[in-house]
Amino acid sequence: MESPENLERIVNVPCNACGNELTFDPEKEMLLCPSCGNTQALPSANDMVVERSFADAANLAAQPRGLDSPSKVFHCNSCGGNTAVSPDEVAFNCPFCGSTNVNDEAHEARCIRPSGILPFKVTKKTALEKFRTWIGKGFFAPKKLADLAKLDKIRSVYLPFWTYDAETFSEWTAESGYYYYRTESYTDGEGNAQTKQVRHTRWSSSSGYHQKAFDDILVLGSSALKQKLVEKIFPFELGDLVNFDGRYILGHESEVYQKDVNEAFNVADQRMDAEIKSEVKKRVPGDTHRGLRISTRKSGITFKHILLPTWIAAYTYNDKVYRFLVNGQTGKINGKKPKSVWKIVGLIALIAAIIGTIVFFVMR
Repeated sequence: MESPENLERIVNVPCNACGNELTFDPEKEMLLCPSCGNTQALPSANDMVVERSFADAANLAAQPRGLDSPSKVFHCNSCGGNTAVSPDEVAFNCPFCGSTNVNDEAHEARCIRPSGILPFKVTKKTALEKFRTWIGKGFFAPKKLADLAKLDKIRSVYLPFWTYDAETFSEWTAESGYYYYRTESYTDGEGNAQTKQVRHTRWSSSSGYHQKAFDDILVLGSSALKQKLVEKIFPFELGDLVNFDGRYILGHESEVYQKDVNEAFNVADQRMDAEIKSEVKKRVPGDTHRGLRISTRKSGITFKHILLPTWIAAYTYNDKVYRFLVNGQTGKINGKKPKSVWKIVGLIALIAAIIGTIVFFVMR
């Protein structure tokens, strides 16, 4: 990885054929001159993409900062996103919500430098095709929505993530319930004696332990996007991570994390606890259980900071912002779009009419 002294050379990589600035091309997976087509390979080593002990998190303040290139950060006053861009950027639209409501005095990027980056593989052309196909589909989508497919509003953004590994050991206690049935007598509405099987539950104490290793739990460092929204374009093939090099960002944007390593770990911690609880529930013997208590010890916690590629489209319909995401490595898509109220009402009316017709003939 280049040293901080060479930052200016990194952000402005000239073409050795025509002198124009190179950008990273996802299709060729190398730097490309948009003027003459000349290319330049980038290193693909991954020896710096290593897990670090969580105990080292307290020392991050002393670690190298920035994105290996001169950049400034625009803060969106609408959605809260922080996006690192070239220092000569003067006009800026937020890639997350499409807003122009950004601060005029953008500050210099001072984020902890990532250890790894997953280069873009999906081109803008492919991402746009997926966007146009997706936005035109769906019975409940308003007809006017298809017109938005003609808009060329899609941005390539490297999103900041933290990954966490951990070994866990859990001890649990619960009351296991076992069903059994008794024949009981009763008198029906006509005064006749009847019998029925009634279910009862026998309770007994149970306990056990559960071990689980977690590997590369991904936590989004952004506040502009929701974790659950981004998870819908998972997975990313993290085995393709390479050492962070600022030249991979040339021609693209990169968001600066807003959740630091400790805040993001709280998200990972809750996810680990939820997965452990789900698996322990399956281990409790019996037909049902109650009073489940779990005590978990986590050890060997490690982390790393990485950037992952995402294409983002933000469009407005009836004064409401909708987003569409494309995994910049695999092409997996996910997004939200408005629903036509009239189509929904029409479908409900049709279902009601069908049910009414069935009831009419049954009653007859």
